[in-house]
Amino acid sequence: MATITKLQKKTGVRYKAIIRKQGRILKTKTFTRKADAQTWANRIESDRQTLEALGTPAATMTLAQLADEYMQQWEGRDQSRPARVAFWVEKIGDKKLVDITKTDIRQILNRYGQGQAMRGDRAQGRKATNRKRSPATVNRMKAAISSLFAYAMEQDYIGNNPARAIKSKSEARPKDRYLSSDERVRLLSACNASEWPKLPLMVIMALTTGARLGELLKLRWQDIDFERSMATCRYTKNGDDRLLPLPASTLKELRKWREVGCGLVFPSVRKPGKPFEFRKHWDKALVDAEIENFRFHDLRHSAASYLVMAGATLHETAEILGHKSTQTTKRYAHLSTDHKAALAERVLGNLTGEGAQ
Repeated sequence: MATITKLQKKTGVRYKAIIRKQGRILKTKTFTRKADAQTWANRIESDRQTLEALGTPAATMTLAQLADEYMQQWEGRDQSRPARVAFWVEKIGDKKLVDITKTDIRQILNRYGQGQAMRGDRAQGRKATNRKRSPATVNRMKAAISSLFAYAMEQDYIGNNPARAIKSKSEARPKDRYLSSDERVRLLSACNASEWPKLPLMVIMALTTGARLGELLKLRWQDIDFERSMATCRYTKNGDDRLLPLPASTLKELRKWREVGCGLVFPSVRKPGKPFEFRKHWDKALVDAEIENFRFHDLRHSAASYLVMAGATLHETAEILGHKSTQTTKRYAHLSTDHKAALAERVLGNLTGEGAQ
């Protein structure tokens, strides 16, 4: 039951809302207006789950305390998760779990979405770009706070997850960009002229295996089986090791740099235990090759596109790319249809003689 007490302070009149259960004070809050105190008390009393949570030992737990416990037991492989959890601790870490509302979370996400997108740079840290954060980035930040509250619910610390009540932002369909034959020739030529001699190898591996950048940067010489023409990617995005079939042309390039041991295939010169920071060399190659609107990840799209256009099934393409479901690979289905239509027109289109000039 809630009561409102009038307090006379040096700074003026204040109204203290007190929430009790079976005579025991569960929560109090002070306001400058009586109406605000009453509204707050009514909200708490009408929310059965919150009221029940106030009666538990976890009623005093802050988000910072929850985050610390959550990260100690967390065994995920998403390298961005710790940073996202730290973001929420910075914003509302001192607030008690039972006091955090969907409005609090929504307001923080809205401000976050208006901020500048960041670009990672291993040499100089993260840098701000001239673009706003994408809906996908905002959704991932929302997923982090939702995971915290989901864990709190599993531990019976709280009865509801306020983040779930917030609708995720609509994400634009990813634009598939792949290299044309002419662009591919120009890019490889520019890579061969790069100051970093391993840039051609990295690009060739991405093009011929469809490997993600993170997988290539973590690749070690012990992971490459030259006899079986296979490379093992460990700790992948999907959480499982996966095999990369290596074409003969790719193996030929790898043999030029072959080493014995467990060193990285693409190590930093100054810190061999860390990957080489290749961004400036990659960006220069794109400029020299006169290729626009192309990211390193688009080499993976290129590999997938080449496979589909060459007749590989979506299941076969998914196997090579490491997709757990062909649902992700379906984005390339139209390339197969378009390619087959063009092939049929070229080979069969003039059989009736109607198209002949």
